[in-house]
Amino acid sequence: MSVRSIIDCMRRQIELHEQLIEAGKDKRQAIMVNDVERLTAVITRENRLLKQVAETEALRQGAADNFLREKGIRSQLQLTVTELTRLVFNPEEKDELLAVQRELTDRLLELKELNNSNRDLIEQSLDFIDYSLNLLVSNPDDDMLYRHPNQPNTTGKGHSMFDTRA
Repeated sequence: MSVRSIIDCMRRQIELHEQLIEAGKDKRQAIMVNDVERLTAVITRENRLLKQVAETEALRQGAADNFLREKGIRSQLQLTVTELTRLVFNPEEKDELLAVQRELTDRLLELKELNNSNRDLIEQSLDFIDYSLNLLVSNPDDDMLYRHPNQPNTTGKGHSMFDTRA
C-alpha cells in the first residue's frame, strides 16, 4: 500500500516539474522580449509551484517512512528511491517505481538545462545593460583607442549625458 502512495507522490512531482518546465519556457520568452510584467508573473507562478514541490516531497518522504515501518525497518536515514526498490518484492510495483523514478529524473534534467539557459540569457542581458550604461556615462576621452597617445588632452573635462555626481 505504501509503495502506491510513494508512486502517486512521485507522479504528482512529475506533473509539477512539467509545469515548472512550461514556466521556464515562458520565462525565456519574457526575457527575450524584455517583458518585465510577464517575467514577474512567471516568477510568481514558479514560486507557487516550488512550494507545491516541497510539500509533495514531504508527503513522499512520509510515505517512504511509512513503507519502511511496514517492512519493520526503524531507520532515521532518508533512503533514495533506488534503495527503496530493493525492499519492494512485487515486480510490477518495482518496475513502476523505477519507471517513475526515471521519468522524474528526466524532468529534473530538462528543468536544470532550461534554468541554465535562462541564467545565461539573464547574464547576457545584464552585460548588455552594463555596456550600454558605460557608453552613456563614460567620458569619451577616457579611452585611449580613439586618439593618439602623444597628443595632449586639449578638450578639457569631457561631458557625459548624465550628471555622475548626482
